[in-house]
Amino acid sequence: MECWGLSKCESWLYWSLMIHILVVWQTQGDCIEEERNALLEIKASAYDSKMDHFLPTWIDHGGDCCDWERVNCNIITGHVTDLFLYNLRGMNDVDMELQSRYQGNKLWPLNVSLFLHFKELKTLNLSYDFLDKEMIMKTGLGRLSSLNKLETLDLSKNFDLDNDILPSLTTLTSLIVLDLSYTGLNGYFPTNEFAALENLETLDLTQCEFNGTVEIQGFESVPILSKLKTLNLGSNEFNASVMTFLNNLSSLRNLDLSNNPLSGLFPAQGLAKLMNIEKLDLSYTGLDGTPHIQVCKSLSRLKKLESLVISNNNFNKSIISCLSSLPSLKILDLSYSVSLGESFPDQELPNLHDLEVLLMTNNGFNGTLPMKALSSFHYLEVLDLSDNNFAGSIPSSIQALSSLRVVSFTNNELNGSLSDHGLCELKNLQEMDLSHNMLDGILPQCFNNLSSLKLLDISSNRFTGKLPPSLIANLTSLEYIDFSYNKFEGSFPFSSFSNLTNLQAVQFISANDRFEMETEDPIGWIPMFQLKVLVLSSCNINRHKGGVVPTFLLHQHKLQELHIPHNSLEGNFPNWLIENNTNLEVLNLRNNSFGGDLSELQILDLSDNELSGEVPKALLTDLSLLSILKLSNNKFHGEILSGNLSLGNIERVHLDSNYFTGKIGIKSKNKFEFMTVLDISNNFFTGVIPSWISNMGTIGAFSQLVIRNNSFKGRFPCGTASFSFFDISHNSFSGSIPSCLNLRHVEHLHLGSNRFIGPIPSFFRNLTRVLTLDIGNNNLSGIIPEFLGDLSTLRILLLRKNKFTGSLPNHLCQLSDASLIDLSGNTLSGSIPSCLRNITGPKYLAFMKETVSSYPISSYYYYKGVLDRQFTSKDRSEMFEIQDEVQFTTKGLSLPYKGDVLDIMSGLDLSSNKLTGEIPEELGFLIQIRALNLSHNHLTGPIPVTFSNLANIESLDLSSNGLTGKVPSELIKLTSLSIFNVSHNNLSGRLPEMKSQFGTFTETSYEENPLLCGPPLANRCKTNSVFTNQLVEEDTEKWYNIDMTSFYASSSSTFVVLLLGFAAVLYTNPHWRRRWLDRVEDCMFACYYFIYDS
Repeated sequence: MECWGLSKCESWLYWSLMIHILVVWQTQGDCIEEERNALLEIKASAYDSKMDHFLPTWIDHGGDCCDWERVNCNIITGHVTDLFLYNLRGMNDVDMELQSRYQGNKLWPLNVSLFLHFKELKTLNLSYDFLDKEMIMKTGLGRLSSLNKLETLDLSKNFDLDNDILPSLTTLTSLIVLDLSYTGLNGYFPTNEFAALENLETLDLTQCEFNGTVEIQGFESVPILSKLKTLNLGSNEFNASVMTFLNNLSSLRNLDLSNNPLSGLFPAQGLAKLMNIEKLDLSYTGLDGTPHIQVCKSLSRLKKLESLVISNNNFNKSIISCLSSLPSLKILDLSYSVSLGESFPDQELPNLHDLEVLLMTNNGFNGTLPMKALSSFHYLEVLDLSDNNFAGSIPSSIQALSSLRVVSFTNNELNGSLSDHGLCELKNLQEMDLSHNMLDGILPQCFNNLSSLKLLDISSNRFTGKLPPSLIANLTSLEYIDFSYNKFEGSFPFSSFSNLTNLQAVQFISANDRFEMETEDPIGWIPMFQLKVLVLSSCNINRHKGGVVPTFLLHQHKLQELHIPHNSLEGNFPNWLIENNTNLEVLNLRNNSFGGDLSELQILDLSDNELSGEVPKALLTDLSLLSILKLSNNKFHGEILSGNLSLGNIERVHLDSNYFTGKIGIKSKNKFEFMTVLDISNNFFTGVIPSWISNMGTIGAFSQLVIRNNSFKGRFPCGTASFSFFDISHNSFSGSIPSCLNLRHVEHLHLGSNRFIGPIPSFFRNLTRVLTLDIGNNNLSGIIPEFLGDLSTLRILLLRKNKFTGSLPNHLCQLSDASLIDLSGNTLSGSIPSCLRNITGPKYLAFMKETVSSYPISSYYYYKGVLDRQFTSKDRSEMFEIQDEVQFTTKGLSLPYKGDVLDIMSGLDLSSNKLTGEIPEELGFLIQIRALNLSHNHLTGPIPVTFSNLANIESLDLSSNGLTGKVPSELIKLTSLSIFNVSHNNLSGRLPEMKSQFGTFTETSYEENPLLCGPPLANRCKTNSVFTNQLVEEDTEKWYNIDMTSFYASSSSTFVVLLLGFAAVLYTNPHWRRRWLDRVEDCMFACYYFIYDS
């Protein structure tokens, strides 16, 4: 058609364009019906009945599928272009340890041919979906080659996929991006397969277990992956020869070789051929040397290399001189290079004067902060010297680094106060971490000038004084703040944060009782922030206002984690916390004083309160994502576990120490395949144990079951669960100990205080990891088998109050690491083996750790900055532990010992048996023992003097035996002894002096020993007592003791001899006789005149 007039032509063009736009507008985004049906089929193949949240927008209600989540469409044609079907199970974190727990889950039988309906598909992401390899191969992965627009394929983190899929991938020649990381690929690098992907620009093969070198035979003259720009080979087993292959990748810009055993010298010569390289990661590669300086100069060819990560190797300082040849280096990570020496490389480092990022964490540096060396970096923006041993103060000269945006000195030994000049002058600072040092004094007021600060962490220092509200008010960019574990005092108004609109995470755990967090001043203030994480632990929240719950939380609707434990908060449980925060995943209100009766919540901890009433049924039915429920130590009652249970994907249930009643439901909508911990101890549950408890948890994972102190009865059911902690003590289970339980990996086995009968089962010999074995207080019989002595890991053996007979097997002496052995209350006979001295006690701490170690809980909040930290509550470690607990009789009382106390307590109880013979003196060499009880046996002989070596003993009971001899006076040296009982024996002689601890023992310690004498007994020791044993008396007499009969006899004899001798002298010597008579006459006259005169 001709345009005969300009105006008419313009009009025609205008209306044609408008009609075209209207047509496009009407049709844009309307997905193709064929593709919509294919999407619904994909959902149906992946649907899991336990996942109610699964692709909720994918519904067949006639809507536009281009509006569905995880789907992108061409705005013009309506064809699906991108499918982001990653992690359809909705895991919180993709760390490898967490993934491995779900590896045994049901695989997704995905029909690959369903994707053939999407003719314009460009991106297909199927990562972390547990794809079924057999189904993928059967339905034809290679058929995706018909999708000639497919550019990105992500199959990462699908563990079932292996080398069998590689031939199919060779047909997908349109691919630009291919991610096969964290799959089951292994062996030698598949050069032939990847060579066919000529358009590939990004290839990720991280952690695929490839090994050795890369075979390039036959490709010497043919370019391989000539367009490849990014290659990730991290966490494989390639050696240094891989550099030969890499030299052919001329377009390579980003290379990750981390976690490969390259070893040897820094590969400067090989790297020099990668002319276009921009980012290089050689961390964790075992490199330990620096090539010759001439070889290092070849690095000058790498004019584009800006980022180099060589952390976690063994370089010395010469590597820095080598790197000075890199002309454009801006980012250097030398962290965890302990071979650099103790002193900071202040001579070598300044040669890298263009650095913008310097990471030298955990290198073992000491001395003061190297400000002189760092002052040459005029462009430095990021400085991380954390995890070293730097001491001294932070010098004010740090202000010379005016470009700094991020600084981290965490985990050093810095001390002193912060200057008003220095850090305060760094106006561009966005992230500052000074945590875990010894900094003290008052925080400088000038911190309020750091208006660009986003992250501020000064936790775990010694800062003192009162926190001024003005210090915080101006930090309007702040997102993350942590003031925990300092020595602040006084009251701090939380309203100081009110204008910080970007604030997301606040953590404040007080280290003393002189600090109070005031949240109600002024009354009715409204925050401008929406927190995601709030931790206010031990902060005395509103102590002077009755411990009211912070009302500003009424205005928070985005909380993901809330921890306000140990604050003595009062009133009814704040239900609105859950109602207002539908994304709340962790709620920790432990150790407060909440009363009354009692989504998206994943962790709920209400333990250690005073909550009462029945637990709302909605808590166990509506919270389908709940993974951890802890209601321990409250006053809840009711039949919480009866009926048909529906606990979703629950992993840990702690209901211990309440008043719950009823039976455990036999039927369940769930298989509890995710449950790893069930603790319902110290309640009033009744009935039999349903079979699902013996089958809880996934195959290959260890479970913990604690149901002690209830009223369960019957036989314990068999099952497949592999238990590491198994405590069913203090119930009424009967029959023989079930041998069908999977206890091969058990560490703590408690079967005590039930009604089990029969001998100790032979399968106990397979308990190669057991630390605690408690089968006391049952009706078990037979002899103690020798194989118990082969359980080398055993720390605690409790066999008390059964019907065991026979002698003590010498094999028990092989339990050298044992700390508590209780064989009391049986009918054991024979002598006590002297080899018990071999039980020297534990050589390492076994109970100090969490006996139920929780997997690394994924953080629900990330601070995404340069420091890129993942939030983890410092209180979380104590939330989920189950501590081992045993009963042991000492000091006359049966006492509970729990947790790390079991690493200290040591005792041996052989009481109430029929043991005979003498007490072996070798028992005196159990120097670690704190309690020894041999009472109520038929032991004879003396108390061994070697018992004076028991320096740590606190309780010694030898009563009710037939012991003879004296109580050794050497026992006075036992300064820790608080209970001593030798009553009801045949002991004799004088008691030890009442010194030290023996001055505290009363006559009850010695009663029914009629031959004992001395304090504190009323029976005084008599020297002429006909009952006195001559040998004992001879041993105890002093040098000044006199036999009066002998004294008088010897004195009379001496007198007679002297008298006869004197008479003989007078008779034979006239001179002396005359002198003697003259002397007598003089004495007579003197006496006469004395009497006469008087």
